[in-house]
Amino acid sequence: MGISVDDWLRGLLADGPMAPRRARVYRWVLIACILISTAYAILDTVPGMWGDGGKWINVLDLLALVAMTVDYGLRLRLAWDGIGDERGWGPVGRYAASPYGLFDLAAVAPFLAGLVLGMPQDAATVFGIVRFLKLARYSPALETLGAVVLNELRPLLSALFIVILLAISAATLLYFAERSSTPGFATVPDALWWAIVTLATVGYGDVVPLTPLGKMLGAVVAVLGLCMFALPASILASGFAEEMRRHTFVANWALVSKVPFFTRLNAGQIAEIAELLKPYRAVKGEVVMQIGDIGEAMYFIVSGQVEGESAKGKFTLKAGDFFGEIALLERCPRTATVRAQSRSQFLTLDVRDFQKFVAGYPDLLTVIGKTARQRMGREYDPTKSVDRRGVPDRRKTDDRRARDRDGDKGGPEGAG
Repeated sequence: MGISVDDWLRGLLADGPMAPRRARVYRWVLIACILISTAYAILDTVPGMWGDGGKWINVLDLLALVAMTVDYGLRLRLAWDGIGDERGWGPVGRYAASPYGLFDLAAVAPFLAGLVLGMPQDAATVFGIVRFLKLARYSPALETLGAVVLNELRPLLSALFIVILLAISAATLLYFAERSSTPGFATVPDALWWAIVTLATVGYGDVVPLTPLGKMLGAVVAVLGLCMFALPASILASGFAEEMRRHTFVANWALVSKVPFFTRLNAGQIAEIAELLKPYRAVKGEVVMQIGDIGEAMYFIVSGQVEGESAKGKFTLKAGDFFGEIALLERCPRTATVRAQSRSQFLTLDVRDFQKFVAGYPDLLTVIGKTARQRMGREYDPTKSVDRRGVPDRRKTDDRRARDRDGDKGGPEGAG
């Protein structure tokens, strides 16, 4: 049974790293069109740039603009269909008024208006460069920057106020100290230019104090400029770090909540585990772990499917399963090779965080240990595999390995 047109469009316009293939192809085609149109607007300001090939360059730019116009129409159509029961002008209005909707409109409205009314060359250049903003939809960096600025707006405004106050104060002091000897300080606005240039540590040198008092004040202003312009930078740096931490946490939370293994946990426990787990993606055919390697992490499958091969045979694992736990529990090399059968997404738990994990969640350790022993064809006994803290006991594990070599004969070995 085929998918509907609306579902196909949603897949075509989907964002995110796990979007369908048609969405990824469409995304790259649209990015190429945006770059072509922006480059054309910039290079078209160079006289004689295109030479004899100007006709074909114009056609290429026209095709890029048509593609962006079609994209805007498809997004309006998808917004009209809405989400759930809400349809019509409400979702369309919210999309059109959103930053992405305004960027999409700015990319095509001048083109459509120009076809009907014509457009001056300068306006075409400006709007051609503005089309570059349409890339914001595909740039997490710009989205993060906007979020950081909004979150840190109050301290940034405070820092801006301090810089303005310092610039006005410095200009006023230099005006009184230099007005009689230096033409560049004849008025406070003239001195303000020097103060801004000095505080910004640019120092063009077109206006300089000449009197001893003016030089002393100028040195103080220059030192203060180093400190004051570092303040907004530190605010933005801390804001970026906090925003990235929040994004990572939210993304990990969403992934953890999709794994059936963690459905028994409450919200607080999921939040704690989300701090330990790290996302990992594999393309089709990628070897996730190799038999004989040192086990440094275990994997929880969020989406996709993997195929493993050990000394006892082949096996397949899908979303919700986990693998790689045997090497961590048994303190031994990998017992299987695991390869992604499709584009897959995992949550990884490295060996250091595994110790915290099993110490804080003994019930989950029991499930992991039981699965590991079943895969190895042995009976799981938690009292013989972990110490009082819930950490795998090397001595007991080594003793158990010796007994296994002497007499145990297990079934098919699993994903370790």
